[in-house]
Amino acid sequence: MTTENSKKGKINEFTMDEEMKNINIQNEMLKPFEPDTDFISMMQKFKDILSNKGSDWTLQISIINYLRRLFKFEKQVFSQLFYGAKFYQKIIELIDSVRSSLAKNVLILLNEIFSEPVPPVEGEGGGEGEKEGEKKNHTTSSLIALIKATIPHLISKINSNKSFIKADSKICLESITKNMKFFDILLLLLQSMNTKKPKDVELCAELSVKMIKNLGKDFFVKNTQFNELMKCVVTYYEQINSNVKICKDILNCFIEVMGKEEFDHKVEKCNKKEKTDIKAIMEAKVVEIKKKSVANSSLHFRKDIKERKKTFKLSKCQEIKENKSVKIKLVPNNVKNADITFGVIKPNDENIPKNY
Repeated sequence: MTTENSKKGKINEFTMDEEMKNINIQNEMLKPFEPDTDFISMMQKFKDILSNKGSDWTLQISIINYLRRLFKFEKQVFSQLFYGAKFYQKIIELIDSVRSSLAKNVLILLNEIFSEPVPPVEGEGGGEGEKEGEKKNHTTSSLIALIKATIPHLISKINSNKSFIKADSKICLESITKNMKFFDILLLLLQSMNTKKPKDVELCAELSVKMIKNLGKDFFVKNTQFNELMKCVVTYYEQINSNVKICKDILNCFIEVMGKEEFDHKVEKCNKKEKTDIKAIMEAKVVEIKKKSVANSSLHFRKDIKERKKTFKLSKCQEIKENKSVKIKLVPNNVKNADITFGVIKPNDENIPKNY
Protein backbone atom coordinates (compact mmCIF):
# COMPACT_ATOMS: atom_id res chain seq x y z
CA MET A 1 0.00 0.00 0.00
CA THR A 2 1.19 3.48 -0.72
CA THR A 3 1.76 5.85 2.17
CA GLU A 4 -0.02 9.20 2.50
CA ASN A 5 3.19 11.03 1.54
CA SER A 6 3.63 8.97 -1.62
CA LYS A 7 0.01 9.69 -2.57
CA LYS A 8 0.62 13.41 -2.24
CA GLY A 9 3.76 13.02 -4.32
CA LYS A 10 1.83 11.34 -7.12
CA ILE A 11 -0.84 14.04 -7.03
CA ASN A 12 1.79 16.76 -7.36
CA GLU A 13 3.46 14.90 -10.22
CA PHE A 14 0.26 14.91 -12.24
CA THR A 15 0.10 17.93 -14.53
CA MET A 16 -2.68 18.91 -16.88
CA ASP A 17 -2.02 19.09 -20.59
CA GLU A 18 -2.44 22.56 -22.04
CA GLU A 19 -4.75 21.28 -24.78
CA MET A 20 -7.19 20.03 -22.16
CA LYS A 21 -7.97 23.64 -21.24
CA ASN A 22 -9.62 24.17 -24.62
CA ILE A 23 -13.36 24.72 -24.67
CA ASN A 24 -15.67 22.44 -26.67
CA ILE A 25 -13.12 19.82 -27.73
CA GLN A 26 -14.75 17.46 -30.23
CA ASN A 27 -15.20 13.89 -29.01
CA GLU A 28 -13.08 12.47 -31.84
CA MET A 29 -10.19 14.72 -30.76
CA LEU A 30 -9.97 13.13 -27.30
CA LYS A 31 -6.89 10.96 -26.83
CA PRO A 32 -6.35 7.76 -24.78
CA PHE A 33 -4.35 7.92 -21.54
CA GLU A 34 -0.82 6.64 -21.12
CA PRO A 35 -0.71 3.02 -19.88
CA ASP A 36 0.88 3.96 -16.54
CA THR A 37 -1.57 6.76 -15.66
CA ASP A 38 -2.40 6.83 -11.96
CA PHE A 39 -6.14 7.43 -12.16
CA ILE A 40 -6.69 7.39 -8.41
CA SER A 41 -4.19 10.20 -7.87
CA MET A 42 -5.57 12.08 -10.85
CA MET A 43 -9.13 11.96 -9.52
CA GLN A 44 -7.97 12.97 -6.06
CA LYS A 45 -6.34 16.06 -7.51
CA PHE A 46 -9.53 16.85 -9.42
CA LYS A 47 -11.53 16.54 -6.23
CA ASP A 48 -9.16 18.92 -4.44
CA ILE A 49 -9.47 21.50 -7.22
CA LEU A 50 -13.27 21.28 -7.36
CA SER A 51 -13.51 21.54 -3.57
CA ASN A 52 -11.68 24.87 -3.74
CA LYS A 53 -14.28 27.46 -4.76
CA GLY A 54 -11.53 29.85 -5.77
CA SER A 55 -10.06 27.47 -8.36
CA ASP A 56 -9.24 28.78 -11.83
CA TRP A 57 -12.22 28.02 -14.12
CA THR A 58 -9.84 26.91 -16.90
CA LEU A 59 -8.63 24.14 -14.58
CA GLN A 60 -12.23 23.11 -14.06
CA ILE A 61 -12.72 22.90 -17.82
CA SER A 62 -9.61 20.71 -18.00
CA ILE A 63 -11.14 18.37 -15.42
CA ILE A 64 -14.30 18.04 -17.51
CA ASN A 65 -12.24 17.20 -20.59
CA TYR A 66 -10.23 14.60 -18.67
CA LEU A 67 -13.46 13.03 -17.46
CA ARG A 68 -14.70 12.88 -21.06
CA ARG A 69 -11.51 11.02 -21.97
CA LEU A 70 -11.96 8.71 -19.01
CA PHE A 71 -15.54 7.90 -20.03
CA LYS A 72 -14.54 7.26 -23.63
CA PHE A 73 -11.47 5.09 -23.10
CA GLU A 74 -11.62 3.80 -19.50
CA LYS A 75 -15.29 3.14 -18.75
CA GLN A 76 -14.65 0.72 -15.90
CA VAL A 77 -12.31 3.16 -14.18
CA PHE A 78 -14.79 5.95 -14.86
CA SER A 79 -17.62 4.01 -13.20
CA GLN A 80 -15.52 3.28 -10.14
CA LEU A 81 -14.10 6.76 -9.65
CA PHE A 82 -16.77 9.08 -11.08
CA TYR A 83 -19.65 7.50 -9.16
CA GLY A 84 -17.54 6.55 -6.16
CA ALA A 85 -17.93 8.85 -3.15
CA LYS A 86 -20.51 10.73 -5.29
CA PHE A 87 -17.77 12.62 -7.12
CA TYR A 88 -20.32 13.45 -9.81
CA GLN A 89 -22.15 15.80 -7.45
CA LYS A 90 -19.30 18.30 -7.68
CA ILE A 91 -19.57 18.17 -11.47
CA ILE A 92 -23.33 18.71 -11.52
CA GLU A 93 -22.93 21.87 -9.43
CA LEU A 94 -20.93 23.39 -12.29
CA ILE A 95 -24.04 23.42 -14.49
CA ASP A 96 -25.03 26.52 -12.54
CA SER A 97 -21.63 28.18 -12.95
CA VAL A 98 -21.64 31.86 -13.92
CA ARG A 99 -19.03 30.83 -16.52
CA SER A 100 -21.34 29.72 -19.33
CA SER A 101 -18.46 28.02 -21.19
CA LEU A 102 -17.81 25.85 -18.12
CA ALA A 103 -21.50 24.97 -17.83
CA LYS A 104 -21.55 24.07 -21.53
CA ASN A 105 -18.61 21.68 -21.12
CA VAL A 106 -20.38 19.94 -18.23
CA LEU A 107 -23.48 19.52 -20.42
CA ILE A 108 -21.30 18.02 -23.18
CA LEU A 109 -19.87 15.46 -20.71
CA LEU A 110 -23.32 14.57 -19.38
CA ASN A 111 -24.78 14.20 -22.87
CA GLU A 112 -21.96 11.81 -23.81
CA ILE A 113 -22.84 9.71 -20.75
CA PHE A 114 -26.58 9.79 -21.48
CA SER A 115 -26.15 9.13 -25.21
CA GLU A 116 -24.94 5.57 -24.69
CA PRO A 117 -28.05 3.35 -24.54
CA VAL A 118 -28.40 1.32 -21.37
CA PRO A 119 -30.58 -1.82 -21.61
CA PRO A 120 -33.54 -1.88 -19.20
CA VAL A 121 -32.81 -3.69 -15.96
CA GLU A 122 -34.83 -6.90 -15.82
CA GLY A 123 -37.50 -6.47 -13.20
CA GLU A 124 -36.63 -2.76 -12.91
CA GLY A 125 -39.30 -0.95 -10.98
CA GLY A 126 -40.44 -4.17 -9.35
CA GLY A 127 -40.88 -6.87 -12.00
CA GLU A 128 -43.11 -9.86 -11.35
CA GLY A 129 -41.78 -11.98 -8.54
CA GLU A 130 -38.87 -9.67 -7.79
CA LYS A 131 -38.16 -7.08 -5.16
CA GLU A 132 -37.57 -3.49 -6.17
CA GLY A 133 -34.00 -2.99 -7.40
CA GLU A 134 -33.02 -6.62 -6.83
CA LYS A 135 -31.17 -6.89 -10.14
CA LYS A 136 -29.66 -3.41 -10.25
CA ASN A 137 -25.91 -3.43 -9.99
CA HIS A 138 -23.94 -0.67 -8.29
CA THR A 139 -23.08 1.15 -11.55
CA THR A 140 -26.71 1.20 -12.70
CA SER A 141 -27.90 2.50 -9.34
CA SER A 142 -25.22 5.20 -9.46
CA LEU A 143 -26.19 6.15 -13.00
CA ILE A 144 -29.83 6.52 -11.94
CA ALA A 145 -28.72 8.66 -8.98
CA LEU A 146 -26.70 10.85 -11.38
CA ILE A 147 -29.68 11.32 -13.70
CA LYS A 148 -32.08 12.11 -10.85
CA ALA A 149 -29.65 14.70 -9.48
CA THR A 150 -29.12 16.21 -12.94
CA ILE A 151 -32.71 16.55 -14.23
CA PRO A 152 -33.75 19.49 -11.95
CA HIS A 153 -30.69 21.47 -13.11
CA LEU A 154 -31.43 20.72 -16.76
CA ILE A 155 -35.08 21.76 -16.42
CA SER A 156 -34.05 25.06 -14.82
CA LYS A 157 -31.55 25.71 -17.64
CA ILE A 158 -34.26 25.37 -20.29
CA ASN A 159 -35.24 28.90 -19.26
CA SER A 160 -31.66 30.20 -19.53
CA ASN A 161 -31.07 33.45 -21.39
CA LYS A 162 -28.06 31.77 -23.01
CA SER A 163 -29.41 30.05 -26.13
CA PHE A 164 -26.60 27.46 -26.29
CA ILE A 165 -27.08 26.49 -22.63
CA LYS A 166 -30.80 26.12 -23.26
CA ALA A 167 -30.16 24.02 -26.39
CA ASP A 168 -27.57 21.74 -24.72
CA SER A 169 -29.85 21.21 -21.72
CA LYS A 170 -32.68 20.16 -24.04
CA ILE A 171 -30.33 17.76 -25.84
CA CYS A 172 -29.34 16.16 -22.51
CA LEU A 173 -32.98 15.70 -21.53
CA GLU A 174 -33.78 14.18 -24.93
CA SER A 175 -30.87 11.75 -24.52
CA ILE A 176 -32.13 10.71 -21.09
CA THR A 177 -35.65 9.95 -22.35
CA LYS A 178 -34.29 8.05 -25.35
CA ASN A 179 -31.50 5.97 -23.80
CA MET A 180 -31.96 5.78 -20.02
CA LYS A 181 -34.80 3.25 -19.79
CA PHE A 182 -35.41 3.26 -16.05
CA PHE A 183 -38.72 3.35 -14.19
CA ASP A 184 -37.31 5.78 -11.60
CA ILE A 185 -36.54 8.38 -14.28
CA LEU A 186 -40.05 8.31 -15.78
CA LEU A 187 -41.45 8.52 -12.26
CA LEU A 188 -39.29 11.60 -11.54
CA LEU A 189 -40.39 13.34 -14.75
CA LEU A 190 -44.05 12.79 -13.90
CA GLN A 191 -43.48 13.95 -10.32
CA SER A 192 -41.75 17.08 -11.64
CA MET A 193 -45.05 18.18 -13.19
CA ASN A 194 -46.17 19.23 -9.71
CA THR A 195 -44.79 22.72 -10.01
CA LYS A 196 -46.36 26.16 -10.31
CA LYS A 197 -44.38 26.89 -13.49
CA PRO A 198 -46.60 26.10 -16.53
CA LYS A 199 -43.65 25.90 -18.94
CA ASP A 200 -41.88 23.35 -16.73
CA VAL A 201 -45.08 21.31 -16.53
CA GLU A 202 -45.38 21.25 -20.32
CA LEU A 203 -41.70 20.28 -20.68
CA CYS A 204 -41.92 17.42 -18.16
CA ALA A 205 -45.13 16.16 -19.77
CA GLU A 206 -43.54 16.28 -23.23
CA LEU A 207 -40.47 14.36 -22.00
CA SER A 208 -42.66 11.83 -20.18
CA VAL A 209 -44.63 11.09 -23.35
CA LYS A 210 -41.42 10.54 -25.30
CA MET A 211 -40.03 8.25 -22.63
CA ILE A 212 -43.25 6.21 -22.41
CA LYS A 213 -43.02 5.58 -26.15
CA ASN A 214 -39.33 4.64 -25.92
CA LEU A 215 -39.90 2.24 -23.02
CA GLY A 216 -42.48 0.25 -24.97
CA LYS A 217 -45.30 -2.12 -24.03
CA ASP A 218 -43.24 -4.96 -22.48
CA PHE A 219 -41.66 -2.60 -19.97
CA PHE A 220 -45.04 -1.65 -18.50
CA VAL A 221 -46.52 -5.13 -18.74
CA LYS A 222 -43.74 -6.48 -16.48
CA ASN A 223 -43.89 -3.51 -14.13
CA THR A 224 -45.75 -3.91 -10.83
CA GLN A 225 -45.56 -0.25 -9.78
CA PHE A 226 -47.70 1.17 -12.58
CA ASN A 227 -50.03 2.67 -9.98
CA GLU A 228 -47.16 4.96 -8.88
CA LEU A 229 -47.14 6.50 -12.36
CA MET A 230 -50.92 6.96 -12.28
CA LYS A 231 -50.64 8.54 -8.85
CA CYS A 232 -48.35 11.24 -10.32
CA VAL A 233 -50.84 12.07 -13.09
CA VAL A 234 -53.74 12.19 -10.62
CA THR A 235 -51.77 14.34 -8.15
CA TYR A 236 -51.12 16.92 -10.87
CA TYR A 237 -54.75 16.71 -12.07
CA GLU A 238 -55.99 17.63 -8.59
CA GLN A 239 -53.99 20.86 -8.55
CA ILE A 240 -56.05 24.06 -8.81
CA ASN A 241 -54.44 25.25 -12.05
CA SER A 242 -53.85 21.85 -13.65
CA ASN A 243 -54.15 21.39 -17.42
CA VAL A 244 -56.55 18.51 -18.10
CA LYS A 245 -55.29 18.20 -21.67
CA ILE A 246 -51.79 17.39 -20.42
CA CYS A 247 -53.17 14.63 -18.17
CA LYS A 248 -55.27 13.24 -20.99
CA ASP A 249 -52.35 13.27 -23.45
CA ILE A 250 -50.21 11.26 -21.01
CA LEU A 251 -52.94 8.67 -20.36
CA ASN A 252 -53.65 8.38 -24.09
CA CYS A 253 -49.94 7.80 -24.65
CA PHE A 254 -50.00 4.90 -22.17
CA ILE A 255 -53.02 3.46 -24.01
CA GLU A 256 -51.30 3.88 -27.38
CA VAL A 257 -48.17 2.05 -26.15
CA MET A 258 -49.77 -0.62 -23.96
CA GLY A 259 -53.11 -1.16 -25.64
CA LYS A 260 -56.48 -0.34 -24.06
CA GLU A 261 -56.98 -3.78 -22.55
CA GLU A 262 -53.59 -3.89 -20.79
CA PHE A 263 -53.96 -0.28 -19.63
CA ASP A 264 -57.37 -0.97 -18.11
CA HIS A 265 -55.98 -4.11 -16.45
CA LYS A 266 -53.21 -2.07 -14.78
CA VAL A 267 -55.59 0.73 -13.75
CA GLU A 268 -57.79 -1.84 -11.99
CA LYS A 269 -54.94 -2.29 -9.49
CA CYS A 270 -55.08 1.42 -8.55
CA ASN A 271 -57.11 2.56 -5.54
CA LYS A 272 -60.70 3.79 -5.86
CA LYS A 273 -59.84 7.50 -5.79
CA GLU A 274 -57.17 7.13 -8.51
CA LYS A 275 -59.54 5.14 -10.73
CA THR A 276 -62.23 7.81 -10.30
CA ASP A 277 -59.84 10.60 -11.31
CA ILE A 278 -58.47 8.62 -14.26
CA LYS A 279 -62.01 8.09 -15.52
CA ALA A 280 -62.77 11.81 -15.09
CA ILE A 281 -59.65 12.75 -17.07
CA MET A 282 -60.47 10.37 -19.92
CA GLU A 283 -64.08 11.60 -20.12
CA ALA A 284 -63.17 15.28 -19.94
CA LYS A 285 -63.87 17.31 -23.06
CA VAL A 286 -60.80 19.33 -23.95
CA VAL A 287 -61.11 22.42 -26.12
CA GLU A 288 -57.74 23.45 -27.50
CA ILE A 289 -57.38 27.21 -27.79
CA LYS A 290 -55.23 28.07 -30.77
CA LYS A 291 -52.77 30.91 -30.34
CA LYS A 292 -53.26 33.84 -32.69
CA SER A 293 -50.51 34.09 -35.25
CA VAL A 294 -48.92 37.43 -36.09
CA ALA A 295 -50.80 37.39 -39.39
CA ASN A 296 -54.15 36.79 -37.67
CA SER A 297 -53.47 39.54 -35.11
CA SER A 298 -52.59 41.97 -37.90
CA LEU A 299 -55.74 41.02 -39.81
CA HIS A 300 -57.84 41.56 -36.69
CA PHE A 301 -56.24 45.00 -36.22
CA ARG A 302 -57.04 46.03 -39.80
CA LYS A 303 -60.67 44.90 -39.44
CA ASP A 304 -60.94 46.92 -36.23
CA ILE A 305 -59.67 50.04 -38.02
CA LYS A 306 -62.13 49.46 -40.84
CA GLU A 307 -65.03 49.28 -38.39
CA ARG A 308 -63.93 52.48 -36.68
CA LYS A 309 -63.78 54.32 -40.01
CA LYS A 310 -67.49 53.61 -40.48
CA THR A 311 -68.22 55.60 -37.34
CA PHE A 312 -65.59 58.31 -37.66
CA LYS A 313 -64.26 60.51 -40.47
CA LEU A 314 -60.80 62.03 -40.66
CA SER A 315 -60.31 65.78 -40.32
CA LYS A 316 -57.07 67.74 -40.61
CA CYS A 317 -53.65 66.12 -40.39
CA GLN A 318 -51.38 68.43 -38.43
CA GLU A 319 -47.66 67.84 -39.13
CA ILE A 320 -45.26 67.63 -36.21
CA LYS A 321 -41.86 68.60 -37.63
CA GLU A 322 -39.64 67.08 -34.93
CA ASN A 323 -40.36 63.44 -35.71
CA LYS A 324 -42.19 63.87 -39.02
CA SER A 325 -45.32 62.22 -37.64
CA VAL A 326 -48.89 63.46 -37.77
CA LYS A 327 -51.63 64.03 -35.23
CA ILE A 328 -54.89 62.47 -36.36
CA LYS A 329 -58.32 63.73 -35.35
CA LEU A 330 -61.29 61.44 -35.88
CA VAL A 331 -64.73 63.12 -35.81
CA PRO A 332 -68.01 61.19 -35.28
CA ASN A 333 -70.25 61.39 -38.35
CA ASN A 334 -73.40 61.95 -36.37
CA VAL A 335 -72.09 64.69 -34.03
CA LYS A 336 -71.57 68.26 -35.20
CA ASN A 337 -68.62 70.39 -34.03
CA ALA A 338 -67.15 67.52 -31.99
CA ASP A 339 -63.74 65.99 -32.39
CA ILE A 340 -61.74 63.29 -30.68
CA THR A 341 -57.95 63.02 -30.98
CA PHE A 342 -56.33 59.57 -31.19
CA GLY A 343 -52.64 60.20 -30.48
CA VAL A 344 -49.75 60.50 -32.95
CA ILE A 345 -49.37 58.28 -36.02
CA LYS A 346 -46.41 58.18 -38.43
CA PRO A 347 -47.04 59.52 -41.97
CA ASN A 348 -46.34 56.12 -43.55
CA ASP A 349 -48.95 54.33 -41.40
CA GLU A 350 -50.86 52.00 -43.75
CA ASN A 351 -54.11 52.77 -41.92
CA ILE A 352 -54.22 56.45 -43.08
CA PRO A 353 -56.46 56.77 -46.18
CA LYS A 354 -54.60 57.43 -49.43
CA ASN A 355 -56.42 60.70 -50.11
CA TYR A 356 -54.94 62.38 -46.97
